[in-house]
Amino acid sequence: MQQSGDFRIDNKALQALKKNVAYDFEYAVRMKNVEVKYGDRIILHNINWNVKNGECWSISGPNGAGKSTLLSLITGDNAKAYANVVYLFDKRRGTGESIWDIKKKIGHLSPEMHIYFDYTSTVFQTIASGLFDSIGLFRQLNDEQRKQVNEWMHLLKLEKIQNKLLSQLSAGEQRLVLLARALVKNPPMLILDEPCQGLDSEHIEAFRQIINDICQTFGTTLLYVSHYIHEIPECVTKALYLNNGEMTTIAIQKN
Repeated sequence: MQQSGDFRIDNKALQALKKNVAYDFEYAVRMKNVEVKYGDRIILHNINWNVKNGECWSISGPNGAGKSTLLSLITGDNAKAYANVVYLFDKRRGTGESIWDIKKKIGHLSPEMHIYFDYTSTVFQTIASGLFDSIGLFRQLNDEQRKQVNEWMHLLKLEKIQNKLLSQLSAGEQRLVLLARALVKNPPMLILDEPCQGLDSEHIEAFRQIINDICQTFGTTLLYVSHYIHEIPECVTKALYLNNGEMTTIAIQKN
C-alpha cells in the first residue's frame, strides 16, 4: 500500500466505475424489537435500528457487547434473523431470499476473513473471488468480470502486484486487496469489521481516505466497526454503541 500522504484514488477511474452503480432501496437495514439469546444468555435486547440507503454508521462497544451477532443478522450468517423482524434492502428476511441473494449486495471485510483467507491465491484471484463470495477462485471469469477486476485493481493501484501471492504481501497490502475483494461487485452496502486492526498509522490514514472517497462518490451504505475514533472515515455521520446487548445511537457532529 502506498503511503497515506501520496495515495490518491484516480478520480476518472472512480467516476467510470460509478456508471455501473444504481442502488434502488429505501432502507439497507431495518430491525424491530430484535432479541437474540442462547439459553439464558441475552446477546441482543430490544434492538430497533434503521439504516437508510447511503448512510454511513460506526458500530462500537466493548468485547462481548453483541457487535458480531448484530452483523451476522445482516450478512445472512445467523438463523436467528428468521425469528425476528429484520429487513434488508426493503425485504424481510425469510420471505424467499437465499443467503447468496443477501451476500451479493454486501461487501464484507473482517479480521477473521484476513486470518483464514487462502494465502496461496494471487492478488487477482483473491479480488475476483469477491464476485462469487467464495474463499478462493473456483470459476472461470467472463470478459466482463475480468474487466471489473481490472478496473478495481487500477483504481486501488494494485496492478503491479496482481500476480503475487497474498502470502508475499505486507499486512497493509493484504488488507487493501481484501478491500478490493469486498468492493469488486459494486455492493450497495459495505460492512467493515475492524478493517484497520494491526495496521500502522500511515496505512490507517490511507485506508480511511479510500473508504471515504468510495462512499461519498457511490453513495454506498457503510457499517464500520472500530474501537478507535481516529480510524473512522469522515463520511460516517451516525454511531451505534452496544453494551450488554442494548444499543444507543447518536449523530456525529462534524467540525
